[in-house]
Amino acid sequence: MIFLKLNENTDFNELCKIISPDKIGQKIMQKKIKIHFIYIKNIRTAAANILKQDALRVGAELVTHKEVVTAGISHSNALLMATCEQIEKLIKKEAMQDFGLKNLALFLQKQFIKPKKPKLMAVLNINKDSFNPKSRTDEKHFQSRLEELLELKPEFIDIGAVSSRPGSVYCGAKEEFKRLKKSLDLIYAQNYYKKAIFSLDSFDEYSLEYALNKGFGLINDISGLKNENLAKLACQYKAKYCLMHMQNEPCNMQDNPHYEDVLDELTQFFTQKLEILHKYGVKESILDVGIGFGKSAWHNMILIKHLGHFLQFDKPLLIGASRKSVINAYFKSKVEERLPASLYLHLKAFENGASIIRTHDLYEHKQMFKLQSVMQELSL
Repeated sequence: MIFLKLNENTDFNELCKIISPDKIGQKIMQKKIKIHFIYIKNIRTAAANILKQDALRVGAELVTHKEVVTAGISHSNALLMATCEQIEKLIKKEAMQDFGLKNLALFLQKQFIKPKKPKLMAVLNINKDSFNPKSRTDEKHFQSRLEELLELKPEFIDIGAVSSRPGSVYCGAKEEFKRLKKSLDLIYAQNYYKKAIFSLDSFDEYSLEYALNKGFGLINDISGLKNENLAKLACQYKAKYCLMHMQNEPCNMQDNPHYEDVLDELTQFFTQKLEILHKYGVKESILDVGIGFGKSAWHNMILIKHLGHFLQFDKPLLIGASRKSVINAYFKSKVEERLPASLYLHLKAFENGASIIRTHDLYEHKQMFKLQSVMQELSL
């Protein structure tokens, strides 16, 4: 016999191709290969004791405050640790319980499905004040720069003409459209829009509708649907809509951002806004937690680490941490020096559930994710 300690992230199904187990047995065992952590805030002591007993009966575990068992406190935070198989059993049990445990059963029923491969969104800005000089171009060089990006075959190309860097002030709708018009016309005239999904990074109705008429397929709205007419546009043109969270406005968003619970507050935001998008008939929406938009460095890291929480909405998740100041907060660096950390944050974001990676460094990300996919597919 030979013994090999394998990486715990090794693809179970790829290993089974080598071992050739019974198919039914493989399906059963697949539900046991990972322990899921469900953090429960402010659970009543009675509910915690019921859940504890139910968890133990199915082989799972619930971590609670030490005084829960004696009813010395009224509420506790808790951590449920369970496999997929155990969660399936707990759903049935908690659906019949009181003390709010029916709501836990509903939450456990949600699917948290991670993407198998990321899609890349290249950034091209037609303005002089975007925080990363590498992303900037002008009318004279726009076409050649665009063709360079298209050669790398990104799934998305995000065009912008307005900076949303911290402290920036909106230039106005007329100036934004003035910067955009020739480039939008060129994209349509040269049929570039057929080679990728073109996105306009804007919240201006006029510019967005003009872009949609020029073959664009995605509204990238950093304002978080403050203008519901953008949802109407997305529906009218059958376009995708990217819903991003931002606390306050670009001019003041980084003035001491504060949340009681950043994960919960963004959950409430997406829940409310998705209801509006559904009301207007938007078929394809994308969620963006808004890295750097009204978030401290710690908030940004927490959102990337626990990005899988937002998979509950069953929508693609977009992450754009490319060269942002969160990197400088932990490792002093200029914008042009932040490629390694950008790659790291985007790799972790994908591993934690991101479907779309918005990047200023398309070539380097294509290379990284190619190697990541090869590594992921290795059985041994």
